[in-house]
Amino acid sequence: MSWLIGYTLASMVTAFIAIRIFDYVVSGATDNLARASVFVTTWTAVTVRSGMRGFSKSAQRLRQSNADAESLLGRSLKDDRSSIT
Repeated sequence: MSWLIGYTLASMVTAFIAIRIFDYVVSGATDNLARASVFVTTWTAVTVRSGMRGFSKSAQRLRQSNADAESLLGRSLKDDRSSIT
């Protein structure tokens, strides 16, 4: 559950920074709806990026474990074949 808190805090901080930059760039010429849109968009982008990074790491670990298992099975089958002949 601690991973969720970390992602939430990172998304929140980044979204607030994006709001400050947005306010600076447009100098308050927009309404609260535009600020809310920037906040939600930034929050979503950071959360998706973090989730995809976690997913990619899981996929890499799975590929590595599959390669290890395949290598182990390949050696095992070679040993069985050599003992038959």
